[in-house]
Amino acid sequence: MVKVRGGWEKYHDRLLRQVKDFEKMKVALAEDKAAFKAERKSEEWGREGLKSKLCASQDLLAKERADWKEICKKDNQHMYAARANITDLEAQNATLTKKVEDFEADKERFEAELKAQAASKDKDLHAKDVEIVELKRRLEEQTDKSESLEIDPEAERVKAATVEEAK
Repeated sequence: MVKVRGGWEKYHDRLLRQVKDFEKMKVALAEDKAAFKAERKSEEWGREGLKSKLCASQDLLAKERADWKEICKKDNQHMYAARANITDLEAQNATLTKKVEDFEADKERFEAELKAQAASKDKDLHAKDVEIVELKRRLEEQTDKSESLEIDPEAERVKAATVEEAK
């Protein structure tokens, strides 16, 4: 019996809560009905209300179109400016590329000239080396010849001095 009574009390409490919720919803429904009736009677439900909403929507659409056109105009100006900058940069890039190519060609030409000069210097040095070797050989021949003649340098000097005195 205690269990039954406890179950009945829970049921009773739940019913009381539901009754309170129902009364709150009933009051809210009455308020919504009054608001609906007031709104229905207002101008918005009539033909004039709909026309004014339509005009307001058209005005808003026209304003948004004008804003959109202005934004597009600004975007186009930015795009044209960007395109002009890109074109200028491409022209500058082409100019710089041409300068680099000219520089590379000049560099290759100068390197070829330096190689040619180095080769001619090497040939000149080789010719000088050959000439030096030839002169050394002649010097050695002259030295050998003078040694074979056994000319006494002191005697030659005395002879030259006496010839000068005689003159």
